[in-house]
Amino acid sequence: MNKKGQSLVIFVLILPVIALLIAFFIDSSISIMEKNRLEGIIKSNMNEALNSNIYDAEKIKEAIKKNDDIYVSVSIENDKLEIKANSNKKSVFGNILNFDYYKLEFNYCANYIDKRIEKCK
Repeated sequence: MNKKGQSLVIFVLILPVIALLIAFFIDSSISIMEKNRLEGIIKSNMNEALNSNIYDAEKIKEAIKKNDDIYVSVSIENDKLEIKANSNKKSVFGNILNFDYYKLEFNYCANYIDKRIEKCK
């Protein structure tokens, strides 16, 4: 019995699965990098606002939005700064994996007194 063609058939059957896994891992990696980049922008602008005692919500919002096209909501009440942001970033392999955008959401709170930034609940 000739077994030379069996490995080729198995390879051809498994190749689409391997391609989908690679596309998923690349898309996931890009999503995580984008999330970390936007998180850094938000946190650095929050640090700047806290250290410079900027109480103007519009000024903080514009500083965040000038770095990237994201939706930002800033509220300041009783020395508490809260920033909610979300962004939709286009997927690289969206047609293959059946989704077009990553939905990234951020919700951070900080206090002007102790200047500590943390995720809001």
